Amino acid sequence: MAKKRFALVVGLSCIAVMAFIRSACAEQRVVDQLLDILRQNKQITEQQYQDLKRRADEERQQDLRKAGAPAQVPVVAAPAAPAPPPAPPAADTMRAYFKNGFNFETADGNFKLNIGGRAQIDWSISDPGGAVKRQFALHGTDTGVEFRRARLSIAGLVYNNIDFKFEYDFADGTPAFKDVYMGMNKLPLVQYLRVGHFKEPFSLEEITSDDFTTFQERATMNAFAPSRNTGFAVMPAFFDQRMTVQAGAFRETDNSGKGFGSDQQYNVTARLTGLPWYEAGQHLLHLGLSYTHKFQSNQDITFSQRPESHLFPVALVNSQKIKTDGVDAINPEVALAVGPISVQGEYTEAFVAQVNQPDPKFGSFYVEGSYFLTGESRAGFYRTQFGYFDRVIPIDNFSIDSKHWGAWQLVARFSRIDLGSENVKGGTLDDVTGGVNWYLNPNTKIVVNYVWAHLESVGDSNIAEGRFQLTF
Repeated sequence: MAKKRFALVVGLSCIAVMAFIRSACAEQRVVDQLLDILRQNKQITEQQYQDLKRRADEERQQDLRKAGAPAQVPVVAAPAAPAPPPAPPAADTMRAYFKNGFNFETADGNFKLNIGGRAQIDWSISDPGGAVKRQFALHGTDTGVEFRRARLSIAGLVYNNIDFKFEYDFADGTPAFKDVYMGMNKLPLVQYLRVGHFKEPFSLEEITSDDFTTFQERATMNAFAPSRNTGFAVMPAFFDQRMTVQAGAFRETDNSGKGFGSDQQYNVTARLTGLPWYEAGQHLLHLGLSYTHKFQSNQDITFSQRPESHLFPVALVNSQKIKTDGVDAINPEVALAVGPISVQGEYTEAFVAQVNQPDPKFGSFYVEGSYFLTGESRAGFYRTQFGYFDRVIPIDNFSIDSKHWGAWQLVARFSRIDLGSENVKGGTLDDVTGGVNWYLNPNTKIVVNYVWAHLESVGDSNIAEGRFQLTF
């Protein structure tokens, strides 16, 4: 009888142990499933999954040992299957990023938007010589500051072939048109067509943005450049953009882009550039030639120029009003960059068809050089599509840790403008400018220039000036 009772107890114990083991296994399967779900949903990392799996196995082994069950071999988790690659974004998904400005772009690249702006805060100390003061009724030394430019712009691309830009300047307190245009690319033969208010294609320095010019102000020959007007231009490029052609027709306009009336103030302007030598980012030789014709009919025209300082109180050379039936101007240009060293020069000659008087001929030129102390090269900032220099990108941006100092550039220039010809006695001005540029990063620049201006037959002026600039 005792043997029967003993066998019954052993049997019941085995049943209980087996039930516990089945319960533990069921619990194990539930825990494993929960952990797998958490891992697949990326609510836990792969390392957390492995740690939790190991701890759950250890706790189950402890429970089994307490129940008198034989220890189980720990379950080794199978390696996780690689997560499927994320689905590509829809073509119209917009992403936002910052690259020298605030940009938005769809995944297929067909639509783009850039929000840009610039602020240039200038200061100047002007000290004309005694003879210059007497000639122009000036008194003492002039000092001051100004917002040279304060602009906001929106530019972009729609349907992958129409680009646009709307830019306004608020430096004078009221909005003024700058670049306001639309363009169409991928056209047969002409490749690219632009319509609106923008710079006529004349002179390397003139069409280079004032954000990216080497000096605080452009050279004296800028007096002959037509600058911005309303019209259209075609801009094809050839030989892998080693040659560009830009040609257009324009109506001279006011600061709101408007020109209307019985006068005939129309211009045709063209520019041809080539790169006989080009090693991207290191070296280049740029050659160019510009031409413009101003259609005039018994209209007044004036050429004048300050020294290379916008805050200087007067224009030192001035042709006064000339009655003309038209003006032709031609402008050869050259730029050479060899590593951190760069030289650049241009010459403009203007031929004026004067009414009932001999035809005067005016000229101006500049030669400049620059050297990057920090190793950058202007060849790396050249835009082959349009044939001009763009934003300087320092090798290392400035940082407060005193280990990175941005880009440093030494610059020097000589320029001359002669407005004396035939019966026009506008004077001759020579400028010598030296300075240093500090590019803290691609968006921030500090400029310091010194200008010695010599007005022939009158005297000299000395100018110290500087600029704090932020562009994006």
